[in-house]
Amino acid sequence: MTERRRAQSGVTLIEVLVSILILGLAMISLAGLQSYTVKYQMGSANRSVLAMLVSDYAERVRANMDAAPVAGAGAQSPYLFSADWNGQQDAPKAAGTDCATEVCADAQALAQWDMANWRQRVRESLPQGSVQVSGDVQNGLNLTVMWQDNDYSATPPACAAGQSPADARQCCPSQVPKGVRCANFVIVP
Repeated sequence: MTERRRAQSGVTLIEVLVSILILGLAMISLAGLQSYTVKYQMGSANRSVLAMLVSDYAERVRANMDAAPVAGAGAQSPYLFSADWNGQQDAPKAAGTDCATEVCADAQALAQWDMANWRQRVRESLPQGSVQVSGDVQNGLNLTVMWQDNDYSATPPACAAGQSPADARQCCPSQVPKGVRCANFVIVP
């Protein structure tokens, strides 16, 4: 009977070691899954903020149609903004008149205050958030929102004529660095 015990005493130890190895691999896999979950959750949060910011911009233009860009007037509306990514790395400049403390009877002054505050919200809500706005209210305002995504290390696709609608929604203006995500919208107030 003592010979049988000696033959089986090592088998239990090997079984325990194999079980610990399998359990360790499962824990490593769960940790990897958790990191991907957090990564996609951050992307989802940025897209949720993006939707709120685009809606906010559209409402600001709708509320002040007297200063909205119209066809044939050129780029004179404060609701338009054309600075590139590099030109927006500093904090947005404040408007000349603070419509939160003073009455802004002039539509242009209100539009300047709207854009300064909205661009500041974009900057605070998205990592290095930047915008470009072109167009007019008759044909649609083309709104591009850009932000730094630390989980995205590729060079973003550049916008070009004739792109598919899916590609046109995510393309970036030229000279945007690696790791920047873009979202394009057309708003008709």
